[in-house]
Amino acid sequence: MNYMEEDKAVRNFIIVFVIVLLLVIGLYFFTTFLNKDNESKNTSDTNSNSSEETKVDDTIVIIGTMLQKADKDYYVLLYKSDDAKSYEYSSILSQYKMSTNSLPVYTVDLANALNSKYYDKENINLSASNVNDLRFGDITLLEVKDNKIVKSFDSLEKIKKEWKIS
Repeated sequence: MNYMEEDKAVRNFIIVFVIVLLLVIGLYFFTTFLNKDNESKNTSDTNSNSSEETKVDDTIVIIGTMLQKADKDYYVLLYKSDDAKSYEYSSILSQYKMSTNSLPVYTVDLANALNSKYYDKENINLSASNVNDLRFGDITLLEVKDNKIVKSFDSLEKIKKEWKIS
């Protein structure tokens, strides 16, 4: 009877081994099928995205780099994008850009976390020798020549006058 019990144990082992082997092979083919399905979806997504071009707006800068632009003469317009008058600020910027002989204009969003420490409506300081000491109000226009601030305008009316916008 020992042989019968051993035969039964061997037979049970072989049956369990075959079942486990079939499960592993089944899981392999199942995951391969799922990966092929995902790859075809990713490929179609990639192909549809490749027709769209990603555009980077290089006219938006941070205060730390606003005086390091390649242009010799340009303007920097600083204002908070969440300001109630931000639409008006964008409008005069567009009008200026459409005018003939306009200089390049870079914008700084004072609502951005990188620039927010420079916004101090009560203590405006446009004549600091160090960039870290500058403080700006609701809207400011800086004229920059040779990486130095040569003129500053701290009101919408002054900016319109400088840009000859009515």
